[in-house]
Amino acid sequence: RMKVYAFHVGDTWKMTPKFSLNYGIRYDISTPTVAKYDNLSFLDPNGANPGAGGRPGRLVFAGDKWGPASYGKSNPEEIYYKAFAPRLGFAYSLSNKTVVRAGYGVFFLTLSYPSWTSGISPGTDGFNSNIVFNSSNGGITPAFLLQDGFPQNFTPPPFIDPTFRNGKSIGLYRPLDAGRPSYSQQWNLTVEREFTKDFYMTAAYVGNKGTRVLSTVAPINVLNPSLLSMGQQLYDQFKPGQTVLNGVSIPYPGWVEQMTQCPPSVAQALLPYPQYCGNLQGLNENAGNSTFHSFQLKAEKRFSEGFWVLSSYTWSKNLSSGNDIQSFANQVTNYGGGTFSPFERQRNKGLDLADIPHTWSLALTYQLPFGKGKSFLNTAGVADKIFDGWQISTVARVQSGAPFYFRSFGQCNVPSQFSAACVPAILPGANPFLQDKGNFDPDKPLFNKAAFESPDSFNFNYGSGPAVSNLRGFSFHSNDIGILKNTKISERMTFQIRGEFVNVWNWHIFAGGATWGGSLGFNLDVASPNFGLWDKTVSSPRNIQIAAKIIF
Repeated sequence: RMKVYAFHVGDTWKMTPKFSLNYGIRYDISTPTVAKYDNLSFLDPNGANPGAGGRPGRLVFAGDKWGPASYGKSNPEEIYYKAFAPRLGFAYSLSNKTVVRAGYGVFFLTLSYPSWTSGISPGTDGFNSNIVFNSSNGGITPAFLLQDGFPQNFTPPPFIDPTFRNGKSIGLYRPLDAGRPSYSQQWNLTVEREFTKDFYMTAAYVGNKGTRVLSTVAPINVLNPSLLSMGQQLYDQFKPGQTVLNGVSIPYPGWVEQMTQCPPSVAQALLPYPQYCGNLQGLNENAGNSTFHSFQLKAEKRFSEGFWVLSSYTWSKNLSSGNDIQSFANQVTNYGGGTFSPFERQRNKGLDLADIPHTWSLALTYQLPFGKGKSFLNTAGVADKIFDGWQISTVARVQSGAPFYFRSFGQCNVPSQFSAACVPAILPGANPFLQDKGNFDPDKPLFNKAAFESPDSFNFNYGSGPAVSNLRGFSFHSNDIGILKNTKISERMTFQIRGEFVNVWNWHIFAGGATWGGSLGFNLDVASPNFGLWDKTVSSPRNIQIAAKIIF
């Protein structure tokens, strides 16, 4: 369970007939997830591990009922008590038709535990066990018969032991500072102008800065990139009884024999937590940052004579440094960690996968001028029932393509202990495109492999490219149309039939970038023989829906 407390106070002060000031402050406390009976285990990165020569990093058990293995608290994160969020805004009437508004605010989010069960699963190390019973003759004789009861020749859990996961991966790492929630600073400056009684326009600058957003860039069991100079020696493995290899000593006596889930390699021995396999990526890590700036323009014509239209345009730039878009996290990372080594976290900052610089949309509704009270066919009777109540609406959207990212997944000779993907850069002066997107042949590669760092160069080197490139996929455009008919049955009952035509013109857009449901659309692995080829993914086809209902 987790608890969230929030307190808010605010006020609006009309200082003059033309000027209003709005101010307030909110205070949040978001407590980390805990197990009701403290049946939870997790990594204590600072506690001494008695089975690892006293090195830091041990499995601990929530609460204080587990003896020496107890953590003393029900959760590892520190509760953050300084989440004060001020808000300030004003509105000023330049005239009776023009208003200027501005505002700034800080907004804290509740703690998040993405892709796992409320911060609990998989934190059950020591509380469960997978017992295997084998037949001695390939199944001819059963391993045991249920009628004889379940065998008891094994030690049942729990295993309350801080060394329980030594030599293996550890199930749950919750960073100690992850109790400090993510927050955003938002600000805007808006000018609204009414031109007629039913037509107005709005122009605005809108900004947002995200701090401590969910991320995958700061695992703690990672090697410094300077060790890449050791080359192939990093893969060499200690043999039982061997204490020194390639000038590297084993971390503690018995370490070689203890490593059962990953090889006792030189790279593993050099890790900050050599007793654990894996990079110890915090599942609720919030070390990312983001910035968003935009110019937004909107024009709206309110209903008059059955006509309403809204059009908007956004010009924006979205940067991030956390690879924190959860739906794309596995695509942009490798080895389960950040795109680049945590020692070079600044390299992760760049275009966000959701950066769409230009977006234009149009929404329109028109009530046909037929039927009672309208301009045409306005006599009561059969004609009114047939022609009255028709309405047509449409939504159109045009936007820039999302950015591509490039990797060398098929050829990346960098030990996983560095937690870095191989990211190719575009060579100076080279044209990365083999084709013009405006005249694209889907049977030929879109990208020029020779324009990128060669996969052969990713030998104890993870490249010099950006996490996300400034090359973009195909722009997107769509148009949906809806038709609706209301027929009055009685004073209190209406029969409605409607048809919706999504992507009415059946436009097919080549999928590209990180759009269209997360499909990249193109092979972006420079080590692949299919690099640059389209994977046959397109945007969704025309979809027609017809529905009827009675409203009363």
